[in-house]
Amino acid sequence: MTMTHIKMYHPANYCIKVSGTIDQEWFSYHDNMVVEEGDAGEGGKRPFTTLTGQVVDQAALMSILNHLYDLQLPIISVEYLATE
Repeated sequence: MTMTHIKMYHPANYCIKVSGTIDQEWFSYHDNMVVEEGDAGEGGKRPFTTLTGQVVDQAALMSILNHLYDLQLPIISVEYLATE
């Protein structure tokens, strides 16, 4: 697997998964992010939310993560999605 060099001040695509649900309207200010909800763990009874899309730079990524923290949503994973 070839790792693309991620730069601090360039756009990149990410998939962020959190435990819990997010109101779609609350997250609408991030135009490039798609919000999807699902069930996982414990027999499918525990909800999770996945945010996927382009983030302007690392500062914007940290802003998103801080907003999720403020909402008290535990972060399950943050994955860089390579672009072709």
